[in-house]
Amino acid sequence: MDEAIDAFIFHLRVQRGLSENTIQSYSRTLLRLSSFLAGRKRSLDPASVKRDGLESFLRAALDTGLSTRSLAAMVVAIRQFFRYAVERELVDKDPTEELEIPRFSRRLPIVLSESEVSAILSAPPADKPVGLRDRAILELLYGSGLRITEALDLEIKSVNLVQGFVLARGKGNKERVVPISEPCRDALQRYLQDGRPALLAKHGARGRDRREPLFVTARGSSITRQGFYKNLRNYGITANLARRVSPHKLRHSFATHLVDHGADLRAVQEMLGHADISTTEIYTQVSRKHLRKIYKKAHPRA
Repeated sequence: MDEAIDAFIFHLRVQRGLSENTIQSYSRTLLRLSSFLAGRKRSLDPASVKRDGLESFLRAALDTGLSTRSLAAMVVAIRQFFRYAVERELVDKDPTEELEIPRFSRRLPIVLSESEVSAILSAPPADKPVGLRDRAILELLYGSGLRITEALDLEIKSVNLVQGFVLARGKGNKERVVPISEPCRDALQRYLQDGRPALLAKHGARGRDRREPLFVTARGSSITRQGFYKNLRNYGITANLARRVSPHKLRHSFATHLVDHGADLRAVQEMLGHADISTTEIYTQVSRKHLRKIYKKAHPRA
């Protein structure tokens, strides 16, 4: 089974182009399943795995205190693996065909107010190259709704300041065109003119990547998520915000504020890179202004 899992993970990485986080999550689930079956002295041949064995595995996972959300993610990983196994003729029958995904309630995203967003955007120092870089990143996260990995993976050629858009590569290696706001364009332009050259000039850095990453460190390499998270926490303190700021909260705020101001949900879906409109619809539940507009428009006594 381990050999089949390795082949499946290779397939996800090379042929399907899934994100590393998703790949690691799938890998952990499948290795955990393999270990469970071995512990129960069951055959590790994928063709010998039955639905009752999978249900026993999921019950055992639930007994450890695993949330239903995490359990649902495990079911998805197992289903994908056995569908791959059927396609590769490693198994004759898919044991997950009648395996149910546990239902769970979706938590509403945490959204910053417009004043909180303004405070965090103003926090990076405008007189330092790192501050210019981080201000440009923050403007992309809030002004364009990019995921942090999408923003940090951008190359210089992905940015069009003249026409005002960036070409982002999202989940499943899919590209999408995302517009940028005037403040975001200004922040990017200043970073490219003053911030990035100054960072590369430090210690004689010339850039280690064959790519031309948009956002760099003084060593010439791409900035990491961990490095930016550390800076963002400090900016939250500087801005005197009561709650911790994360890149994804800025993305949630981008979507909610668009809905607040009347943006079409399909357009928001396109900018966020959501495959399913139902994922985007959660922002209508967060937006009180949106609900009031619908109420006033639709209720006969509003």
